[in-house]
Amino acid sequence: MSTSGRLLWLVTSISALLSFLLLAVGFVLATNPQQLAPASPSPPAADSGSSPSATPPATGEIETIVALGDSLTRGSGDANGQGYAGRVREKLEEQSGRTIRFTNLAVNGLESPELLEQLDQVQVKQLIAEANLILFTIGGNDLFQQTGGLYLLDEEKLVETAEQLAANFEEIIRRIRAINKDARIIYTSLYNPFGNTEAAADTVKPVLDWNNAAGQIAARHPGVIVVPTYDLFVQKEQQYLYSDHFHPNADGYSRMAERVLQALE
Repeated sequence: MSTSGRLLWLVTSISALLSFLLLAVGFVLATNPQQLAPASPSPPAADSGSSPSATPPATGEIETIVALGDSLTRGSGDANGQGYAGRVREKLEEQSGRTIRFTNLAVNGLESPELLEQLDQVQVKQLIAEANLILFTIGGNDLFQQTGGLYLLDEEKLVETAEQLAANFEEIIRRIRAINKDARIIYTSLYNPFGNTEAAADTVKPVLDWNNAAGQIAARHPGVIVVPTYDLFVQKEQQYLYSDHFHPNADGYSRMAERVLQALE
């Protein structure tokens, strides 16, 4: 055989061998595709452009709190002015080990129509939009009007007032949620400050009816929790109410804060 013939035969033999090896490898991979996979899957790459999760932040992830509403959230009756909202913030800071931004926008004497007006303010909207947790109270001043330092009970107007309060309450939640779709919203419901007075018979039912209505309204909106406080004060008014016999004292606010923290767990 000539030199050129032997060279051609060698090239042809090598090509055939390579083709056989490629076919063999392909067959093995086709019947056992795991050979192509790494021993342990790599974690997915972070997507910097993904939208925020709709899942409410865990307690340890709360970084910004906004408090809204009336004197109960303002902390009236508390010697140090913290109220339940300030105590919640303080406890969450202890748990997380970092500072939490806290803005208390509550106003003494505020009623539900005024809270709705406040929610239209540009600065208030911005603060709410940045919050992880929103705390609020409302309704006590709507139901029980204060005149000259005394709370007047108008039984004839209570039903009408409660209906309007319910409509305003739902609109308050709707507006807050429209501004911030992810934050936890905690509404602290009413206790009865008149439980151990002559007005007890006339006030127990309106307070309980309102708390029930507030719970039903909140249940229609995701991420809204109603925290009960009625049981914290009933038959304990002397122990947990301030000298004005309407607002909690420091111990009363501490009990409210504990209840809110339980709801956050």
